Amino acid sequence: GWINIPLVYTQVVTLAVYTYFISCLFGRQYLLPTQYKVEGNSYVPAGDFPVTSSWTDTKIAGAMNIIGYDENMADFYVPVFTILQYLFYMGWLKVAETLLNPFGEDDDDFDTYYLIDRNLQVSYIMSDEAGLPVEPENDPFGYSNAPELKHTTLSAKFM
Repeated sequence: GWINIPLVYTQVVTLAVYTYFISCLFGRQYLLPTQYKVEGNSYVPAGDFPVTSSWTDTKIAGAMNIIGYDENMADFYVPVFTILQYLFYMGWLKVAETLLNPFGEDDDDFDTYYLIDRNLQVSYIMSDEAGLPVEPENDPFGYSNAPELKHTTLSAKFM
C-alpha cells in the first residue's frame, strides 16, 4: 500500500519555496528612489541616495522621482508577516523532508532494526507455542467478586 512521492516533486516544492522567499526579499523592500532634475532633454540625479534615518529631509527643491513613487508616505517597517511566513513555510518544508524517510539513520528517526527484531522474535514465539496446551492460571481474587470501586457522587448518578 505505500506510494512513494517522486523525488522530482520534492525538489520542485523546495525550489518553489526558496524562489518565493527570494522574490519576497526584493519585492517587499521599502523604496527611497533617487530624485531627478530636468536639465535640457534629460533627467539628471539631483543628489545622493536618500538615507532612511532622515528620509523626510532628503527632498530636494525642484526635484522629482520619475517612477511615480509617493514620497510623502513612509513604507519602511519590520516585515512581521514575511518573517512569520518564512518560519512556517521553512518549518513545514523541513517536516515534509523528514517525513519522506521517517525510518532513516539519524538519532531522531525510528529505530527500525529494533522494531523488526522485536516483531520477528514475537512472531517466532507465537508460532513455536501454537497448538501447545495452555496452563490455566490461578484467579487472583480467589472465587470472590472483583473489589468494588469507589465512585464520586457525580459518577454514581450515571450508574
